[in-house]
Amino acid sequence: MALPVETNKLLIYRNDLQAGVLYRTDTGCSFEFSEQFLAAPQYEGLSFCMKKAFRTLIVSGNNLHPFFAGLLPEGKRLNALRSVLKTSADDMFSLFAAAGTNVIGDVHSATSEHASPLPGSPPALKKIDFYEYFSTLLATNSYANGEDSLAGVQEKISGSMISFPLNIASAKNSFILKLNPADRHNLVCNELHSMELAQKCGLKVAKVKLIHDRNRNQGLLVQRFDREYNETSKRILMHHQEDACQFLDKYPADKYRISLNEIAVGIRNLSSAPEIMILKLLQLYCFSYLLCNGDLHAKNISLITRAQSSMVELTPAYDLICTLIYGDQTMALKIDGRNDNIRRATILHFAKRFGVPEAATHQMLDKLLQNFCKNRNILEKIPMTDKQRSFLQKTMEKRTRDLV
Repeated sequence: MALPVETNKLLIYRNDLQAGVLYRTDTGCSFEFSEQFLAAPQYEGLSFCMKKAFRTLIVSGNNLHPFFAGLLPEGKRLNALRSVLKTSADDMFSLFAAAGTNVIGDVHSATSEHASPLPGSPPALKKIDFYEYFSTLLATNSYANGEDSLAGVQEKISGSMISFPLNIASAKNSFILKLNPADRHNLVCNELHSMELAQKCGLKVAKVKLIHDRNRNQGLLVQRFDREYNETSKRILMHHQEDACQFLDKYPADKYRISLNEIAVGIRNLSSAPEIMILKLLQLYCFSYLLCNGDLHAKNISLITRAQSSMVELTPAYDLICTLIYGDQTMALKIDGRNDNIRRATILHFAKRFGVPEAATHQMLDKLLQNFCKNRNILEKIPMTDKQRSFLQKTMEKRTRDLV
């Protein structure tokens, strides 16, 4: 059952601790920390920008803080939720009230109305058609039936809504099932092999697996890294995760307007080992440049703090695709004002400003280029026309020369 649009108060938790209360106001919203959260020494705030020192955080003009807005679904999921709730796109408070119970990271909401899981066990993988099932979930507020809310535009289903064989997905882990959008029938295959290439090039990436439904439709099963089964406690831990829009206190609509420079400043200020994390950021950026990935935007770069730890670091890489074959030729994030024709000198100057030793940057680039040239034929597994393949090869060769 959908939550009512007139919901005006949400209890907010970080893991199992009540952090405070989120209120709808006449001019926007406000968040008030609870006394028990203020006294909890393990947390400096609800998020990197929502610090306990302020006690009450007020937003005017929008009815949700940027951090919470960053937890909302996007694309078809968001449009369907708006329709079910009979509300507008700018009523983010009501959308979060409906979808904020099970989200990415360790911050979540609770209301007086609790989720009512679907009766019985989730349907078995071999019995469903991914796209029929996705349409069924869109037709109702599936979040009220226990589905996790997952940020991002691409069509996806929470792994909790499907019963997988043990040889495909362990019950101890959490998963996201990503589907092909109608206008990009090969996106699942694209991401599978882009992630494979990234791993071959030395990047730490999310674990992915290609699976099929009863009609042999492809889906990409992605293991969530913000959830981890703990053998000692016998439960799944929630890790704190924020994408660059969230840790820069920006709304999701800004994800293509934020620069790599701004993200690097945020990582320098927040991460536990800034120089190492900046170098990892540049490794991801340069790999995406070589891959011709024009969709590395601010929501596709995240920081993570694992439960029972204070270390802040970059997450494994995720959502990596080659967008050149869809006509997208430039980088989503500008580096020093550039979104194409990025040279090694650009990367070296950027790294130096953030305290990364020049020798370390050269070493990262040399190793990346060596591994990319050795393994880039992996991308030939992606279905594309001869014209697309030729253009991709020429562009990858040109970009390899740019970074030599």
